[in-house]
Amino acid sequence: MRTGKRLAAAAVAAFAAMAFAGTADAADKTVTIGIVTATSGPLAAAGKFQLNGFNLAADAINAKGGIRIGGDSYKVALKVYDTHCNAAEGASAMQRLATIDHVPAALGEVCSPVGAAEAAVAQDFSIPLVLTVPTAPDLTKQGNRFLFRVNADNDQLTKALAAFVGQHAQWSPLSFIAWNNDAGRGGVNGMKALLPKDFKLGYVGYFNVGEVDFSSHITNIRNGGGHSVMLLMDEEPGALAIRQIRDAGLNVQLIGTLAMGSDRFLKRVPAKYLAGMVQYNAFPPSAPVPRIEAFSKAYKDRFHEEAHGFAAQSYDGLMMVAKAMETAGTASDGKKIRDALAGETYEGVIGTIKFDKDNQAAPPVYITEWCQDGKRKIDYPADLKSACGAG
Repeated sequence: MRTGKRLAAAAVAAFAAMAFAGTADAADKTVTIGIVTATSGPLAAAGKFQLNGFNLAADAINAKGGIRIGGDSYKVALKVYDTHCNAAEGASAMQRLATIDHVPAALGEVCSPVGAAEAAVAQDFSIPLVLTVPTAPDLTKQGNRFLFRVNADNDQLTKALAAFVGQHAQWSPLSFIAWNNDAGRGGVNGMKALLPKDFKLGYVGYFNVGEVDFSSHITNIRNGGGHSVMLLMDEEPGALAIRQIRDAGLNVQLIGTLAMGSDRFLKRVPAKYLAGMVQYNAFPPSAPVPRIEAFSKAYKDRFHEEAHGFAAQSYDGLMMVAKAMETAGTASDGKKIRDALAGETYEGVIGTIKFDKDNQAAPPVYITEWCQDGKRKIDYPADLKSACGAG
């Protein structure tokens, strides 16, 4: 067996043991950890990936004997509430987790406004809440000591993308079609602020949730002489916009978000429409990195589909909470678990996770590119630049 294959096999074998050194003896107690996410509604797909990551982590922890605290071991059980991406329902779910389920920690959420509502309740009850998907930068800038985030925020994602786009003068001027909300406008403003001063900006258009016709935006981009267009949106409108742009014969460089960089998206849009498109990415599932290879294999074995960044981030989030409980020596004291989390450094699936003074992590950000054959490659960072099939 070649050395590379031996290393990959070793990484897969060691995957379930990552961060845990316990034996596989049956745990004699159970700790229930709260999960808040969208399992129904327009963002149920994102919630599914998130929940897959939590379940994979819980299974890995339990397979190694659970969380070890003193002479006891605790199996992990998840109490899941569907928030429907609704702030009121998220706050209500967090209240139930605190007062009825008495969880020592909670994780999840897919929508930033819902995460903010949940965070306020978590703080009131001294329960650490670890976000694994929401990206609004201000979430971790409110002075809430009990709110943590393992994934990169919009500012971190935009900084990496702007550095990459700014190296391609031929993509100037850059146009935008963006959600008419804080995420869309924040993304546009962030790119404007971070791109080189000599990089020209073109048409900027906003659309509301539910809109399906992008023809007026396409006309304005064409008339404005745009050479590239950034689509600040998720899968469904992104697929529609790309099809309409290409069917209109608009020959521009496409720039997308992490929602547009997976096999799932390829099912919505033919490879010929995506070829050459770039997008920021939190987790390239085919990257030749042992920790990524191991997680991707474990995920595909369990769920029979390509691993997703939301799942990887969520896996790491639950693993960090479990480690914090071991460090704190408690499966019930939220304040002690919170303090342990704040000082934790974890080598996770998505990279090194360590929280700053605002409880925000800074995991790696990647730029991936679609190839003609429907595979992807990594363009950024430079040390992981790859050929098609490794993105």
